[in-house]
Amino acid sequence: MSATRVAAIVVAWQSAADLPACLASLDAQDHDALEVVVVDNASTDGTADVLAAAASGQRRHPLRVRTNPTNRGFAGGVNDGLALLGPEVEVVLLVNPDTRLAPDLVRRGVAALLVDRHRGSVQPKVRRAVPAPDGRPVLDTTGHVLTRARLLRNRGEGEIDGGRHDTPGEVFGVSGAVALHRRAMLADVAWRGPDDAGQVLTDDLFAYFDDVDLDWRARLLGWSAWYEPSALAWHVRGGAGPRRTATVEALNWSNRLLVLATCDDGRSLLRAGPVVAATTLLKTVELALTCPRAVLPALRRLGLLPAARRRRRELVARARVPTAQVVARWAEPFSWRAWVRTWWRRVTGRALGVAGQ
Repeated sequence: MSATRVAAIVVAWQSAADLPACLASLDAQDHDALEVVVVDNASTDGTADVLAAAASGQRRHPLRVRTNPTNRGFAGGVNDGLALLGPEVEVVLLVNPDTRLAPDLVRRGVAALLVDRHRGSVQPKVRRAVPAPDGRPVLDTTGHVLTRARLLRNRGEGEIDGGRHDTPGEVFGVSGAVALHRRAMLADVAWRGPDDAGQVLTDDLFAYFDDVDLDWRARLLGWSAWYEPSALAWHVRGGAGPRRTATVEALNWSNRLLVLATCDDGRSLLRAGPVVAATTLLKTVELALTCPRAVLPALRRLGLLPAARRRRRELVARARVPTAQVVARWAEPFSWRAWVRTWWRRVTGRALGVAGQ
């Protein structure tokens, strides 16, 4: 019996420093039927030279490179990479360039994915590349958690990996940093409307929350997501300083609202209105105080709401699971104390395992 065909898609932008380790860990995978596709979003930092050197060297797994003339973002880059794949590819591994993978990640992830034909995605255990000061490993994510405040968090984020998250199980969603997806699921959830035909990730989101959007759409169409701790990866997560550009903060603020407009259940959202409004107001105040240059770009992006509502109509028409049922199943109670504590550690540079602190 032939091995399941897997394609790893890496979207690069100004990634010259991170790509060598990422590509080396992909080439070290012990799953034979693997190809690697890198989409370079018009990098100017030497990424093209890194990719040329990697492509010309001796490799265990074939490497293909697509160079975009402009920065298409993570969402557009993934869609471009998917368009290059042949019909024989059954599983897609999405990998950020600032990650590296254990050599058996693909093999273990594919095995977990194929257990159930309704399983659309697998989340590996992802640790941060930087350990705690005492040398113990720090978790980056063990899957996405949806809260009733409609704030998303990475389960286990910033915790010492002491074994609390060593049990496999179903999760709301998977992180875009490292995740495996069944190709059939990606084809099923792709937008079919005239303006978005063929998009698996939503181009309008560009980057950030595109993975949450995919999670939610997959749940509405009846696919499940699974956490597999035996598959292990490491992720370099930048601190508050390196991340807080106006573009990044505008995308983070606006994309949460665009995803809610597309995927959420209106009645459930109305019932949660006070806490959703309060957290949105606080996030807006934080944005204005810490990155004021992002406020106007963030507000301008709300001009994408009509397109989000149009996509919602398509999604509701195709949904196999009622929108209210998805929220009832997955929206967990919101803890103000935990949210404020995590936020404070991040902005004061005390989050464990974060680069640049």
